Amino acid sequence: MSGPIQPLVSVIIPAYNSQDKIRETINSCIRQTYSNLEILVIDDGSNDNTVDVARKFSDDKRVKVITQKNSGACAARNHGIRLSKGDYIQFLDADDILGENKIKYQVKALEPKPGYMAMCSTVHFFDGQDPYEQPLPDESFFLYDTDKPANFLTRLWGGDGKTSMVQTSAWLTPRRIVEMIGPWDETILLDQDGEYFARAVLSSKGLVFTKGLNYYRKYIYGKNVAGQSYKRKNLESALYSLEKKTGYLLERKDDKRVRKAIATQLLDLAINTYPQYPGLTRKIQSRIKVQGQKPRMPVLGGKEIEFIKKCLGWKAAKFVSYHYHKKLIHRKK
Repeated sequence: MSGPIQPLVSVIIPAYNSQDKIRETINSCIRQTYSNLEILVIDDGSNDNTVDVARKFSDDKRVKVITQKNSGACAARNHGIRLSKGDYIQFLDADDILGENKIKYQVKALEPKPGYMAMCSTVHFFDGQDPYEQPLPDESFFLYDTDKPANFLTRLWGGDGKTSMVQTSAWLTPRRIVEMIGPWDETILLDQDGEYFARAVLSSKGLVFTKGLNYYRKYIYGKNVAGQSYKRKNLESALYSLEKKTGYLLERKDDKRVRKAIATQLLDLAINTYPQYPGLTRKIQSRIKVQGQKPRMPVLGGKEIEFIKKCLGWKAAKFVSYHYHKKLIHRKK
């Protein structure tokens, strides 16, 4: 006698010029101990061999490769959502990796809790490192079971001092929530996932923290989205995303912790804009003042930079740090 039918999970992988990484990413899906998957690779107009590499997995009927003209990662994710049939949606970037039990643990946790989302811890590694040899993170301060999504985001964004993030592929989201919140915002250039999952989390009944891991690849010279954060248009887009997602939170809750979290997120962004774009820095600082709460000041560098920060303020410290790293990168090139 066969057992109960497993819910279908749709893995949506937006890919652009990912020929060197897409094989490992797809393999991490195929190796899942949870088998009822459809794996949708949405190629976003690559001009390398990404499509050819992905199509080598065609013997596995779960893998489908779809092409579109270059429209951005959010458009590719939205295309994947429209094509998907799963009860749950797993977003996965084309250079990241899922631990083999990740989806199994999360489906098991969500099945008895309709309307909830699942998340797991993320292992960060630099390209060229063995992801499975990296230390396991302790994210228990930020990741936990909760029936209070607004409180969860408040803590994640700095309402209790420290800040963190939940990486895109750490989530597993029920289709009902995906359909409820609408598509990814294709106008956002930076922090697309922050805005999208703020909507998702606040539309959920709560969150479940599970076993299992995902692995987030980083690049020393910023090939991934996080490394694009110093271009003006991206920083302006990040401010747009931040105003949207904090607006969602304020619709649900408005107290000192929320305002401290928003001020902290704004300060982090202001620091990223300085010294290249002082006008944008001032614009963000004016928004910090409106919150009426003192933001948490992040660490900006080593002992020397922190000493400058203490004596002369964060702008002086960031000015020195920025120009030092700029010279260092120039020498590497």
